Amino acid sequence: MILEEATKSDVCQILSQNENNLEQIIDFYRRLLSPNEKNNLRRKIDHIREILSFSENIFSSPSVALIFLYFCLNGAATAWTLQRELHVPESTVYRALKKLRSLGVIYPALKVSKVRYSRGGPRPIVWAIVGASTEEISKALRLHYRSLSPKYCVAERLAQTILDRYLKNGREITYREILVFVKELKIPFEKYDIAELIAQYLNEIGVKVWR
Repeated sequence: MILEEATKSDVCQILSQNENNLEQIIDFYRRLLSPNEKNNLRRKIDHIREILSFSENIFSSPSVALIFLYFCLNGAATAWTLQRELHVPESTVYRALKKLRSLGVIYPALKVSKVRYSRGGPRPIVWAIVGASTEEISKALRLHYRSLSPKYCVAERLAQTILDRYLKNGREITYREILVFVKELKIPFEKYDIAELIAQYLNEIGVKVWR
């Protein structure tokens, strides 16, 4: 175990970096116990050891840990979505998925139908964490299709430009401002469609779009 290998001074140094760390760790273990378990502490120790062993398998690799936490938050994803959302190389994503599947953490929920502008090769898979809901799997599928749309990819890049250039000190914008920005650009899509997609994207990440 990581803590078993660390010296006492190492642990103290880690905890001293944030004086709330120790309190949070203790609170975590207290929440693992319920009042009626006072006579089953030895059994609970075995349970906690299983958790620590599992956690070490996951968190010993930064990429596996990152993708595991994404699944915990979102329930499901395709490899392509993980690459885009987490900015992780394709080979790294597939190694992490293989590791998580070998641990029984995720499973292939469904195969994605090909779209006309996709590359060749095997059909993508929506991977789901154990216990994922049908809605989470459906949402992952929608996100995958949306991210493959050339129109959406353009809108996403432009939305990021708006964030970087114009929204550094604020979290709101008008739809008219978005439309004016888009109309100044030469893009191969209907400008109102792109403006609408930008507004949707900004709303999803917490930016208020006034209409």
